[in-house]
Amino acid sequence: MLGTLALLVAFSGPCAAEVGGTWGVGIAVNYEMPVFKLRKWFPSGGPQLGGTVLYVVNDTWTTEVELHWSKYASGDLEKRTFTWAVDGMEKSSPSSSSEMTWVSGVVNWIRHFDSGGSKLESGGGAPYFLIGGGFYHYANNISGLIFPFQNASPLDTSKILRPVSDVRTALGLNLGVGVEYFASETLAIDFRGQYNIVLGTVRPLEAWGLNEVFPFQKFNVGIRLKLYLEG
Repeated sequence: MLGTLALLVAFSGPCAAEVGGTWGVGIAVNYEMPVFKLRKWFPSGGPQLGGTVLYVVNDTWTTEVELHWSKYASGDLEKRTFTWAVDGMEKSSPSSSSEMTWVSGVVNWIRHFDSGGSKLESGGGAPYFLIGGGFYHYANNISGLIFPFQNASPLDTSKILRPVSDVRTALGLNLGVGVEYFASETLAIDFRGQYNIVLGTVRPLEAWGLNEVFPFQKFNVGIRLKLYLEG
C-alpha cells in the first residue's frame, strides 16, 4: 500500500489532463462501521481497502468503478452467553469465533457541485455527492459454540456445534458525500463518507440473542488518492 502511494505521488507531475475524457486510477483506505441490526453482530467494524478506475465525463460528472475488501473480526457473539434450561444459568463458549469478510464491486456516479470537476485544471477543493450500486460478496463464519440444548447435567463443554458459514453474493446500493482536493492537474485527495444498503442476510442465533439481519446496513469513512491520466 505504501509503495502504491509513493508511485502515485511520483507520477503526479508529468501529464496535464483535459477535464472531459480524462481517465484515472486510485486507491482507497476506509474504516467501515456496521449499523442497526448488523452492529449487534459486529459492533466495532473493521478496515476496508480498495482500488478505483474512474472516467471524467465532464466538469460535473465522474464515473467510478471500485473493488473493495473488508473484514470484521471478533464479533459480539464471542462475548455472548446462552441460558441453559437445566439450571437457568448463563453459559459462555470460550472457544467461540465470529468474523465476516466482504469483497465488493460497485459503480459510482459522482456529481461535483458548481462544475467542481474543472478544478482538475485550476486546483482546489470540490464538494460532491454520489450514488452507486453493485455486488457485495460476503462470508459470515462462526465456530466454537457449545451446543445449548443439552438436557443432562453437568453441561458437556466438548459438545460443539458444527462450524457454519453464510456465503452469499447480494445486490447493494450506496450513497455518499465528500470533498475532492485537486493538488495538481493529475493528483487529487478525496475525503468521503458512504452509506451502504446490501440485500443480504445471515441466519439467526436466537439462543445467543442475535436475530436475522436483513438488509445489511453499514457506513464507511476514509480517504482516496487519485491519479488522473491524460484523456
